[in-house]
Amino acid sequence: MLLIAVALFAAVQSASADQTLTRSKNVYLLDGDSLVVQSDHNSLQQVFIEGNFSATNITKPAHYPGDHFELQASNPGTYQLRLFFDYASDYKVYVVAKSVEAELGNTTAYYLSAGPFELDVNATFTAPTEPTATIPTTVSPWDSFVGWIGKFGEAFPLWVKVLYLVLGLQFFGVGGLWIRRETRRKESSAQRLDIGDKAYLWLDITYKFLVAAFLAIVAIMFGELLILFILQFMFLVSLQLLSLWDLFVIGFAAGAIIIAYLSRFILERAFDLKPMEDE
Repeated sequence: MLLIAVALFAAVQSASADQTLTRSKNVYLLDGDSLVVQSDHNSLQQVFIEGNFSATNITKPAHYPGDHFELQASNPGTYQLRLFFDYASDYKVYVVAKSVEAELGNTTAYYLSAGPFELDVNATFTAPTEPTATIPTTVSPWDSFVGWIGKFGEAFPLWVKVLYLVLGLQFFGVGGLWIRRETRRKESSAQRLDIGDKAYLWLDITYKFLVAAFLAIVAIMFGELLILFILQFMFLVSLQLLSLWDLFVIGFAAGAIIIAYLSRFILERAFDLKPMEDE
């Protein structure tokens, strides 16, 4: 009985050793990609392929057993591959999905200590998806101008905007009433104000408005600077004395005054116009 048990055990071991190990793998590629199966030894014994070979390119070893096999398809389709390996010692098998755009792709490796190995690969080639064409959005010059004005306005503190708004309503409201009154007075005395006179008067009001706003901004900032100076040097409070925003506001206000003054000066010299109170 002992001899029979030993013989049965040896027969089972021999049958399991002769059984071929099988693995399956699904690979998805794009048209033009390549499926590469290679080994680190000449272990590739046989290859079986099923599919449409009208648009394929097969790279195979010059003789079997070999170590490299490659399948490339330029049209969509599905290919079933059965690859048989065998080697006396340990070896490795690699399955590489190589893309056209890259030298290397997704790699799967198999290690075998020795013996036969069957690899079944289901390779599916699909057409690449076309990128959707994006229609460029056209921006009108008016939208660009409005956006630029909005970003430019963000450079001014809120109190500067309120100051310009209040002084602007006051100067242009009172100035408009004054120009209307002077227009009526001139018409009653047989002297009419033409378009040039009215333009000069409005420019003069704008110049005075900008000067008043500039003086108010400088006075407020000087008061702020004085308070911060006292807090810092008398109460040892660490504060920033003057920010770049303040310098930008002062520079902008001064530049607007210079532009308004030069415009008024040019009108005064070119058309001999003078303020009403100087006549």
